[in-house]
Amino acid sequence: MRSNRGLLLIILLLILVGIGGFFWLRLRGAQNTPESEMTPTEPPQELVEIVVAAQDIPRGQRIIVEDLAVVLQPWPKEALPLEYFNTTQDVDQKFARMDIARGMPLAPSMLGQPGGMLSVGGSAAALFESGYVAYTIPMDAQGAVAWAPMPGDRVDVIAAIQLVTVDPEFQSGLPNRFISLPAGEGEQVLSGDYGRFEALPNGQDAFIYQSGPGFPNLAVLMTVQNAIVWRVGTWNEPETQVAAEPETRTEQAGGLLGSTAAQPQATPVAAPVLRGDVEPITLLVYPQDSLVLKYLMEMGADLDLVLRSAADTDLVITEPVWLRYIMDKYQLPDQPSDLPVAVTPIRPPLVLPTVVVTPQQ
Repeated sequence: MRSNRGLLLIILLLILVGIGGFFWLRLRGAQNTPESEMTPTEPPQELVEIVVAAQDIPRGQRIIVEDLAVVLQPWPKEALPLEYFNTTQDVDQKFARMDIARGMPLAPSMLGQPGGMLSVGGSAAALFESGYVAYTIPMDAQGAVAWAPMPGDRVDVIAAIQLVTVDPEFQSGLPNRFISLPAGEGEQVLSGDYGRFEALPNGQDAFIYQSGPGFPNLAVLMTVQNAIVWRVGTWNEPETQVAAEPETRTEQAGGLLGSTAAQPQATPVAAPVLRGDVEPITLLVYPQDSLVLKYLMEMGADLDLVLRSAADTDLVITEPVWLRYIMDKYQLPDQPSDLPVAVTPIRPPLVLPTVVVTPQQ
């Protein structure tokens, strides 16, 4: 009995050792098996960094990269929009044509250049900052610095005005005309221009009156300063002509800007800008300065623009320039010359040519 009982115990012990060894080997094998072999995973997605809105951008707001309005964000290549930006500098200082929600990728159709148009039905007033108004003045090539100012440049407006002597009560040019009223019978009624009596060199008294219109006093002065050029020419949407290449590729994902996408390549063709004799220039000024420009226009002043340095935004104090200023500054004598010689022109003054654009051009 004892020998059978001992044999059973040995067999049971061997069974327990076998079962324990089986589970130990299985557990050890599971630990040595790579996780990738145990759980199959999908291959990693290819990502492309694109520009997205880091905050809600309302329609008409200027996008400033330094204010963290936009950021670069990885985007799955398979889910890329048709058009996108891959650098934040491409959208810096542009305006939003529409409301852009936070996290939305930016597309060229959503943005506009300073001075450009909004989307169809939009208001141009949303394209400049609060506190300014837009005012248009006509300019020729000489007054517009040979068409050098471009949208975003800053200019000052100088004006040349003419002052004439008038009667303070009538506000009419001198000399006044008069009609004498007879004090008694036999006195003659006189009429004519009001002047003065002087003794001629021969001693005879004479009535001196104006022989023609007087010379107006010309004055040149600085008026509106630090105005922003918003538009040169009439208000229209700048069109870009594109020529699509017939090249086709197998890839379909990608964008039109800064991407290696398989879209037909578009080559922009810049149309030459032809300026007429007179073009409108729209300036962004403060409301009070717009009233100054309107008054100068209505009084017939001759206006010119002077181009400022891009780094100069300070206001300056200038003195009006007129005849007395020129004579005092350059020490011109009040008395006429008594020299036995006089100057004569060498050649006629230069005149800017008139540009005529034909329909063929």
